[in-house]
Order: sequence, then C-alpha cells, then structure tokens
Amino acid sequence: MRNIVCKRCSMYGVKYELNEMMSASSFSRNMNKVADLLRDKNRVVVLRNNNPEMIVLPVQEYELMKSVMDLAEHVEIAQLIEERKNSEKVPLDEALKRLGLEDE
Repeated sequence: MRNIVCKRCSMYGVKYELNEMMSASSFSRNMNKVADLLRDKNRVVVLRNNNPEMIVLPVQEYELMKSVMDLAEHVEIAQLIEERKNSEKVPLDEALKRLGLEDE
C-alpha cells in the first residue's frame, strides 16, 4: 500500500493511505462512499487540489480524541499549578510597581 506524507499540512508528518483519500468534489457528491470509507478505514482524507484539506472521523473517534486532548490540557494546568505553588509570591502592589503600572 502506497502512503503519502503531508508535509504542508502537519508538523507531525502524518501518513495517509491512497485508499482513504477522496477529492472534495467526490466528498460533496457521495456521502455513501464517505460512510463506507469511514467503516473500512476509520477516517477519510478529503483532498483539494491534491492536498489534504480535512479529515473526517467517526463520532466515536472524534469524542475519544477530544477526551484525550482535554485530559492532556488538565494535566498541563495541574503541572503549572504545582510549579507556581513553589514560585516567589509577590503582593499585587509590588507586582504593579515592577511592571511600571503602579498608581500614583
């Protein structure tokens, strides 16, 4: 199976299989083919001018991906909170003074 790596659209070098791709015009005309590809390949790569324009995923895959991204964000926030717990505490008036924003 021949793969295509999209360097323009992804900094991660995602590989797409030819048999999971379709043109934008075919996508807009043929939802049955989209549904079949989603069932078989679990994603559809829609091309515009021979470049990947969008990825269509089954709802379950999207929801899983969104949950993972949300969890990663929560972990990142928790790490920032922990880092800031140990940082220097500065009263508001002192912070404003350091930034040159103090009231006179």
